[in-house]
Amino acid sequence: MIIESGDDGIVERVREWARGREDVRAVLRTGSRARRDGTVDAFSDHDIELYTTDPDRYEDGAWVEELGPVVVQVGLEGPWDNPARLVLFEGDVKVDFQVVPAGLLTTMAADGLDDLHERGYEVLWDPDGAAARLPAATGEVAAELPDAEEFEELCAEFWFEMAHLPRCLARGELWVAKSRDWTTKELLQSVVEWHALTREGAGHDVWYGGTRMRQWAAPEVWERLPDTFGGFAAADALRAARATADLFADLAKEVAETHGFPYPHKAEQTIRPALDALPRA
Repeated sequence: MIIESGDDGIVERVREWARGREDVRAVLRTGSRARRDGTVDAFSDHDIELYTTDPDRYEDGAWVEELGPVVVQVGLEGPWDNPARLVLFEGDVKVDFQVVPAGLLTTMAADGLDDLHERGYEVLWDPDGAAARLPAATGEVAAELPDAEEFEELCAEFWFEMAHLPRCLARGELWVAKSRDWTTKELLQSVVEWHALTREGAGHDVWYGGTRMRQWAAPEVWERLPDTFGGFAAADALRAARATADLFADLAKEVAETHGFPYPHKAEQTIRPALDALPRA
């Protein structure tokens, strides 16, 4: 039976399946479908957690086939060193399953929710009442600024990567250059987050992985981001690298000045001019 896209048919299938599994003691859902904050759309997947007394039996993905026709699935290790399955069912229904030790419910009930569940969760199946003892989610997750050492190390890594980009482009190693460019983007993302927290305070939600960046980043930062992405050709890739370096430097210096962190001015002054033109052999 194909699961219809856009409805909660998968939830009923999982509930029915869980009733027949003695080891499954609870089923929770997280993510936008659990938060019910108005962000669910036609592209939202389902994030479902299966709390079991025997996680090891789910290392193999054969059990997923019991929930509906599968187009493709990927097995991973989850955040609790647990089996995880990313599944696309027929009907264009995507589900991220986490198979979690049942004891985690007791831990969260005693010690409080982790960041994932603090954003919001929904109890789908709870025959023992273990999930009912969880604290209510606040929907708010406190973020942390780096200390001076972490800040300094990230800045050093950024400028080190930037130093290699012109060389890769000059050699015609465009794929390698793109790989290094993405590393600089990941480092830039951290500084964009720190910059937002510096201006707005620790209560400002910067989410994760760049999610909703348009909403939480400073408006002038968002406006500059398009220029940091370039094409495959060397000249445009170098132009984008310049924009990335300039944005990173502006934000990092503001964070450093506000918090009294050291900023690697020497690295910037030495490396930034190399981005102005492709080097010659």
